[in-house]
Amino acid sequence: MTSIELGKITKPHGLRGEVKLRMHWDQSDALGSATALTVVLPGGDRRELKLQHARRVDKGYLVKFEGIDDCDAAETLRGSLVEISRSALPALEPGEFYLCDLVGMCVRVAGKDLGHVVEVMSHPSVDSVVIALVDGGRAEQTLAEPWLVSVDVEGGVIELSTSDALIG
Repeated sequence: MTSIELGKITKPHGLRGEVKLRMHWDQSDALGSATALTVVLPGGDRRELKLQHARRVDKGYLVKFEGIDDCDAAETLRGSLVEISRSALPALEPGEFYLCDLVGMCVRVAGKDLGHVVEVMSHPSVDSVVIALVDGGRAEQTLAEPWLVSVDVEGGVIELSTSDALIG
């Protein structure tokens, strides 16, 4: 994956072309060093837009892109997904990963397949994954000790110590 989805443009803001961007992860500071973002329009078209400024507001950011200079132009971006190039993000330390990288990973307990990750949930105190279980059900699992044994991003496997803590 060469880019990471950050959030969604919810609506225009004001008369000068700003838009409200609701981030998938409230604590993200990815916009702090960004100079350009990819906007994926509701129809699927992709636009690379230069970022003029982004300022944090309640539950997101107000963002101004070059060339989006009025409310009508901003309205064309409503509902668009916003991505950032991985190369614009800080390098990861060994053992670190981006939460979005967990989607699609196999989840195992004692080497036995439990299912695969379909969604990541960010709660105020902890992150968790939603797992599509091999039996057809769904469950949520906290990403914390003592339940989380390891995350192998390269191998695409999350190993849990037990399935007793699954919620769902």
